[in-house]
Amino acid sequence: MLKTMLLLTLPLAVTLISGNTPTPTPTPTPQPQNLPPDGALVRIVQSNGTIDRTAYQKVAQLWGPISIGERLGPTFAQLNPGAADDRPTLFKPPSMDCKALSFANRTNPYELGKDGCKADNDYWSDSGQVGYVPDDPANDPGLDRIQTFAYYNYVFALSPRLDYASGTPHPDPQTRENYYKTMLGHFPQHPVAMVRNYSMQQNEALVVYREGLLAVAGTQTSRTGNERPYPGLLLPSNKVPTALAVTTNNEFALITVWDTDAAKGQLAVVALEGKYLPFHTWPYMAMPNQGSFSDFKLLGYIDLPFATPTAVAAACNGWWGGPSQAGGKVLSQVDLTQEGYRKAAYGGDFGLTLIVATKGYAVVASRSENKVALVDMSPLFNYVRDSYLSSTESFLATTQNRGSGAGQWPATFTEKPEIKPTVVWTKDYTAPSAVLAGHHTDRWSIDRYKAHIATEDGTIHIIDTTQLMNRWSWEPSGALAEIGSFKVGRNPVSMCFARFGESGLPNAPTKSNGAPASPDPQNNMFYVACRGDREVVGAVTWNGTGSVFRRIKDSRMGDPVAVSVATRGNIVTVADYEGKKLLSFRIGSIVDRAGTVYGAGADGKAPFELGGEMSVNGKPFLVGSSNVN
Repeated sequence: MLKTMLLLTLPLAVTLISGNTPTPTPTPTPQPQNLPPDGALVRIVQSNGTIDRTAYQKVAQLWGPISIGERLGPTFAQLNPGAADDRPTLFKPPSMDCKALSFANRTNPYELGKDGCKADNDYWSDSGQVGYVPDDPANDPGLDRIQTFAYYNYVFALSPRLDYASGTPHPDPQTRENYYKTMLGHFPQHPVAMVRNYSMQQNEALVVYREGLLAVAGTQTSRTGNERPYPGLLLPSNKVPTALAVTTNNEFALITVWDTDAAKGQLAVVALEGKYLPFHTWPYMAMPNQGSFSDFKLLGYIDLPFATPTAVAAACNGWWGGPSQAGGKVLSQVDLTQEGYRKAAYGGDFGLTLIVATKGYAVVASRSENKVALVDMSPLFNYVRDSYLSSTESFLATTQNRGSGAGQWPATFTEKPEIKPTVVWTKDYTAPSAVLAGHHTDRWSIDRYKAHIATEDGTIHIIDTTQLMNRWSWEPSGALAEIGSFKVGRNPVSMCFARFGESGLPNAPTKSNGAPASPDPQNNMFYVACRGDREVVGAVTWNGTGSVFRRIKDSRMGDPVAVSVATRGNIVTVADYEGKKLLSFRIGSIVDRAGTVYGAGADGKAPFELGGEMSVNGKPFLVGSSNVN
């Protein structure tokens, strides 16, 4: 089957679906017991800085359109009562039918393609999930499977849509997994947080639900039909989840929790194993994998210096850039059962050594307590690295003793306290609303590893995290500190990396050869959903200087609260909470494999355009996608 540099082949989908197909009615969801009704948030932190335990327990349990809307902070209307509407109406290419082909469900309708829709054997797509507060919570769990971008049949689909290639997308098939029903006593519902990686391919999203279930949500090809079960982990009832992150190569999931018994905030650390689709991955728990998850293990909890964590992001200095990093081999062909590969990955070869992390960190924020903390995860990453790579004896002991029980690998923090991550930095920020942890800098980058902290007033604070990430002698190092700040837009509630670099960015420093520096789109170039200004902002930071390089506004986007970027193309997807929809924006030009250039806008010269929109059966606040393998 034909492959090009741009396109990946996929199994053919054979269902004919019109772009106007009605949304199916989901099977009724059995309701969990003893969950309180939704309501307005109440004050938790008292004037003397102590926690009101009654209010803490009440707010921790709230989930619904009122409480989630308030957690997301002020809207444009609340900040600008009576303001005139100055939003433009961007060009949107017409959506066209592709009904002639029985396997065109991913590109029916389509938005780009000069020759119409005809048979082709080269195709790819981005699929993922939208999490939302459903209009009908008795029958709708609040998670659907969506498509954000596709190329099939010589045409491009830019508009977001339900992903029928996976079967019934509303609700997402993993919300009807019997394994999860067995764990909970009912099917999962009420998603709280969701994460997909922006570095290593992550075939399945991690989703944490209101009742503390950590689960997965996949795509059409995120695993084969016999690769079961879908893993799950249920937190104790007093550990109420609020946010979720994953490390750079899917080694660990981090869940912020409110401990309603002790009225304290914690970070739950979960080791991840992703052995499914074995050709693409390593099968080892807590090692780099491509996110077709097979097992989870809770290692323990880290006490945080605040009781109400609301946001988390994580990164490590391990990096998998693809087969070019390993002499043309995919990850599974770097066979760690062979001593030569283990030695190379432990320090004998630059490309292979880079795969396994030696350092990493999490950045955690509390919006109501006005604090941010950095957590050093290096002891945990070195424990994993040494266990697998330091010697043949250690590798065998690790792999043969892998398990979920006491005394089995990986050890819990109770069993091995020296591997437990620690809080190493805390700083006060007024209403921190979102956080982002930089994953990777280019070998020749003149920038440094950074975290970015957004605050409700529209400021992005730039934090030097090189001390928690650097591995090589040529990488810069500095104290954990804020090194700069800049403004984006009010109430920035979601940030994601841009994935795709661009030229002509503002304030780019000059390299030694006189050319402007290139950005690191996994570290210093990102998008921000600014709820308070009804816009999505593109931002770039160079060391301690930050600039806005793009502002996306449209009359059809009224309440942006979450933003993501597709893996296979520069498509920015936005969740509009009060608008009850998703919108996608195409950035720049698209070039098909025949060399045809499709510029953005009516004249083909605009920097971006609206790709399309999709209604949601509720208020969306989570969105993400990945390449369909």
